Amino acid sequence: MGRTGSGKASFHAKKRKANRGDSDSDSSSDEDRLKPKLKTSHVAAVEKTTSFTVKCMPDYRRRKMKFVDFIVKEYPALAEELIYELTPEQMADPRRHYHKATHDFYFQKLPASVLQSFLSSQWKDKEKGIKYTFDHLRKYHDAILKCAEFSPYNLPRSYGIEMRPYLDNLEKELADAKSDGKVTEQDADPICFGLYKQLCIWAVMTGRVFVWVFLVLQWNLMARPMNVDGISFQNFWANGDSVVFKYNTNKKDRKGANTTEKHCYANPENPFICLFLALGCYLCIFQQKFDRDCNKVFRAQSQKEKSASSSFSKALKKMLMSIKDSALKLQEFSIRDGHFHPHGVRKGSGTHATTGSMEPPPIPSVLLRGEWSMGKVLEVYWRFSMIGDTYLGRCLAGLMPEKPNFGILPPHFTAGRENPFIEEGMKRCFGVILRRYGGFGVEGALLLFLASIVYHHEWLKTQIAGTTDLSSLRN
Repeated sequence: MGRTGSGKASFHAKKRKANRGDSDSDSSSDEDRLKPKLKTSHVAAVEKTTSFTVKCMPDYRRRKMKFVDFIVKEYPALAEELIYELTPEQMADPRRHYHKATHDFYFQKLPASVLQSFLSSQWKDKEKGIKYTFDHLRKYHDAILKCAEFSPYNLPRSYGIEMRPYLDNLEKELADAKSDGKVTEQDADPICFGLYKQLCIWAVMTGRVFVWVFLVLQWNLMARPMNVDGISFQNFWANGDSVVFKYNTNKKDRKGANTTEKHCYANPENPFICLFLALGCYLCIFQQKFDRDCNKVFRAQSQKEKSASSSFSKALKKMLMSIKDSALKLQEFSIRDGHFHPHGVRKGSGTHATTGSMEPPPIPSVLLRGEWSMGKVLEVYWRFSMIGDTYLGRCLAGLMPEKPNFGILPPHFTAGRENPFIEEGMKRCFGVILRRYGGFGVEGALLLFLASIVYHHEWLKTQIAGTTDLSSLRN
């Protein structure tokens, strides 16, 4: 009796499954019939959008390839099981983001122990017993995780379970080694306000206008070099006595939903660090190069992302090499040997803003300008305030809150472009920019820049040398 009952129940269950299977099959076939046949160009456009990913995929791929080379060299038998060579078709697949990688992993076979042996055997200088920092080594693990996301093969669950305690112990091990001086430090030392001013003076005196303006803008925005790299004519405009900058995106906000406005100010009492003067000179001198479709301020039309920031880094170091006793100067400003880097500008400006005065700006304003996270709770309750940001902008311009000139106005005209002399000056200095990008709303900012050039014209004459970019301002 029990067997008969269970048999009936089993039969009905199979029948329900069969009916459900028929229903699912009919539903999927209906979906296939209703699905439109898209044009090839439209399919490609959709794939490009759906495959958009983090900008550091090339770096992840480079790190993965270094791990591949390690396995091929140290474990050739294992390499045949874990690694496969990419075909030209696979390398060209935009959904996989292979970039320059030539091989990939069967990630489902990758044991954590192999990566652990790779990380534990990495030396900065083996003879001296110097190891890499934990952050440097951890990025190889990050690379494996990210590359696996775009692979048809998934990492085994055991990989993450085994890597977590290993990374925890590796961090402790390298912390002990660091206390003994056995870990290389690659972090940039902060560039203090005094050194920042000295770098600006060197840039002007040697005629390096690009270095000058990039440096001053990075300081005033408390920016990463890559943030300055991506600035376009639509990213800044005039607002009263300030020029406001706003990024399209930032490192941790690829959608650009939480980027904030950054009010920047002139410092008419110190032209070497005056943003309005530096940016005005740069746009005036190089205005012809903006007669193109690309609206980036520092990046050429054919150049890729980070190209301008890379050029700045190289030009800054080249400038230092041309300055006599520059190494001693850096030491005077507490820059350790090998620790001078453009990222130190961002550290230095943040330090100056918070500790350079007995009346510093609000910490939330500093964090928001630097695009640093405040944590989810604080980001909900501490929002952007224009008052705090304008106060911070004046501090970064080199104006001191306790001094009477803290609220000083920038050089400005009492008339606008209706004045024929001002209009003529705008056309001569920024004519190409106005013609190509006037619709972006940069006219107000350009008027402030022109006023600074006119105000400092005697100072500029003393800085002009026949072999420098500044010589073009002679006319």
